[in-house]
Amino acid sequence: MYLNDKQKQEISKEIEKLELQSSAELVAVVTKRSASYKYISSLLSISFLALLSIIFVFFTEISSFILLQIQLFVFILLYLLFEKFDNIIMLILPKAYKYSIAKEYANKQFSNLGLNRTKTNQALMFFVSLDEKYVEIIADETISSKISNEYFQEIVDAFILDVKNNQLSKGYLKAIQACSEKLIQEFPIQVNDENELANDVIELG
Repeated sequence: MYLNDKQKQEISKEIEKLELQSSAELVAVVTKRSASYKYISSLLSISFLALLSIIFVFFTEISSFILLQIQLFVFILLYLLFEKFDNIIMLILPKAYKYSIAKEYANKQFSNLGLNRTKTNQALMFFVSLDEKYVEIIADETISSKISNEYFQEIVDAFILDVKNNQLSKGYLKAIQACSEKLIQEFPIQVNDENELANDVIELG
């Protein structure tokens, strides 16, 4: 659980407050990590093992049998180390790569959760991937046609700072409040408005 019950309720109430004044449908989604990165553990172990093998072959007179034993031992040790302390992987990987993984996962969830299938095409997802320190606001086509990505990016940049400071709840509340005025202005509540998406925070495993 990334947020306690009180924090979830506060975020849900802020979403409800917005949706009482706007026809936009806002959904808050948070996950710990956007991918397992297990293949990275294997790749790093193999890369280190290759370097170690080159050193042994060119600078020692070790037998092939002993070298094979060392290789097997080192590979298992490194793999278990990366699995046990998987945050090492997150520190090693370039930010651009982690962001591309998180972005792909965010767009997948936008579809999986049905945000691309609302009647008004006015869905908005606030997505956070904690380990990647990644935040994205994904807007459906109707919202995108009136509100620029640059506007949302300013909100995202501030949100990322809160995520890095372990203030996820504060980040959500600030982000929702920051875009409320614009959403109410561009997409005011309609007489026949229907709340198609739940206001609860969605926590993904």
